[in-house]
Amino acid sequence: MTNKNNLGVTLRRKPKTNLKGLLFLYEKNFTLIKEIIPSYEKNLNLSYLLPEGDLNSRVTLELNKDSRYTSTLVIKQSGFATKEMIATEIVVAIYHDIRMAEVRKFNGKQLFWARNKYPNTNMFHKDEKYQWNKFFSEWLIFSKKEGLAEKVVPINAP
Repeated sequence: MTNKNNLGVTLRRKPKTNLKGLLFLYEKNFTLIKEIIPSYEKNLNLSYLLPEGDLNSRVTLELNKDSRYTSTLVIKQSGFATKEMIATEIVVAIYHDIRMAEVRKFNGKQLFWARNKYPNTNMFHKDEKYQWNKFFSEWLIFSKKEGLAEKVVPINAP
């Protein structure tokens, strides 16, 4: 992390932000959301269950179409099997024209910069934005794979 210049003084190199990886996650998140919610034509309220051992937690998706090119997706997960876990809320900005989805807020905390100074007053990690979007990507994969319908539909077979 350090190098020496001609004067023998040690200089610190500025840490690099993984912007390419962050943009890739935005694109991946958009694709995963599109698989769960195929149409963004109008506002949508949807709920389903995620398994947690013997019990299930409830997930609600609220999609608000802000304009022709953007939508806001509010995801709330609550009713965890473990009482110590708090309800999770993720606010995602969806950009339809560039096919990207970005986590804007996580449990009420908002980030603007792709890389934070460390230490900081909010105790965010240096690459907190990347970690939020990586978590969201993994959560979407789990949600798609393990999500359960809220209502059981009886099928009468002869």
